[in-house]
Amino acid sequence: MITSRRRLSLVLCALALLVPLAACGGGDEPKPTPSVPAGFEVPDGVTITKPGTKRTAGETATVVYQVDEQAASAITVTIANVRKGAIEDFRFFSLTPDQQAASPFYVDLTVVNEGPAGLGGVALPVFARDDADMLLPPTPIVGSFAPCPAGQLPESFLPGETATLCLVYLVPAGQVLVSVDLQPDGDDSAITWTP
Repeated sequence: MITSRRRLSLVLCALALLVPLAACGGGDEPKPTPSVPAGFEVPDGVTITKPGTKRTAGETATVVYQVDEQAASAITVTIANVRKGAIEDFRFFSLTPDQQAASPFYVDLTVVNEGPAGLGGVALPVFARDDADMLLPPTPIVGSFAPCPAGQLPESFLPGETATLCLVYLVPAGQVLVSVDLQPDGDDSAITWTP
């Protein structure tokens, strides 16, 4: 089930980012640069993707994901597929009325830990964005779920390892999924895949 506290915090963050910014004079707008935390050394042979990059299914993006002050690692994410589900898939789950009216989507992806830190068991910063510009976190599934298995990184996810995941999103009634966003450091760092 969706945790209301996490959803509320994402909604408040999204609303705060909607405050318009006034343009200050002429000239070229600054170009986004890859987001790399201070002191982080990008592993050899790894290229960090610039924030704002747009991708389509099957394409990859590499970001630095800092989980806490001690753990940061480069990850390469490939959104392989975005599938429309059916609410009947959840007939054995206890859903709220809002969830029963939602449209489920299943996002198949792979993640490569490029290093240098282990990222076992962490939640990935991958969100669905709907046409109301709301960010939706993945819906946690307890137990087996055949239409979209393996929603979490393994407990041990060391540099050089690859994980294949499927994340479940419940898009509210009346809304449409417009993108899947990888956000390692908030909305400004987003890389988006359009389904």
